[in-house]
Amino acid sequence: MDRKRVGIGDTYHQWTKYRRDEMVGGGLDWANQPPPYKEFPAPLKRISIASLSQQGGIPLWETIAKRRSVRGFSHHPITFEELSRLIWAIQGITARAREFEFRTVPSAGALYPIETYAVVNRIEGLSPGIYHYSVKESQLLLIKEGSFGRELSQAALGQEMLGEAACAFVWTAIVERSKWKYRERAYRYIYMDVGHIGENLYLAATGLNLGCCTVGAFFDDEIDRLIGIDGEKEISVYLGAVGHIR
Repeated sequence: MDRKRVGIGDTYHQWTKYRRDEMVGGGLDWANQPPPYKEFPAPLKRISIASLSQQGGIPLWETIAKRRSVRGFSHHPITFEELSRLIWAIQGITARAREFEFRTVPSAGALYPIETYAVVNRIEGLSPGIYHYSVKESQLLLIKEGSFGRELSQAALGQEMLGEAACAFVWTAIVERSKWKYRERAYRYIYMDVGHIGENLYLAATGLNLGCCTVGAFFDDEIDRLIGIDGEKEISVYLGAVGHIR
């Protein structure tokens, strides 16, 4: 590698490689494991997502073949049931075994560092605003009420589809959940984890005949401020827009 062109990304990749002669020994500090779920104060408005049957929709192989990134959305709202299906597909709990609660997506060490926020523009029966999805309670928690599509678009380098979509997701990572076990290599796993979530959103949206597009280009600090996180302990990592195709 040309040393003159080595950047911080190149350095991170080299420094976080696993090497047989450099593996760190020792057990995990179970007494100080970060909590698996983010908690909010009780006064927040809470809306339970709809109970769903895992039946219907487009068959899997057809869904995979049809999946595309869609950047043109109509102003037609999606239903609360459709939103519930999308949320279940990206973060729903599917099994419980001992202390683990497994979800619809894999996660390194079953640590699930990713948190889901929904910027609601047009959902039938749901006020516009920014919501956090409580995986444990299967509820949406209203963080901010109001229309934030335009602000979200501006924070994403002017990508207007985020404001035009019926709903946009912001995925964040609580870094210490992964670093507790994987140390500096944790960031690799965080981005893998959120990639699994993004693909599930694509497939779920396609299966519902909705359009979807994920976004990695955004001004990090602006997204952090919009949803109310510190940008250090909890960081914004990925966005996704979904709605009816124009």
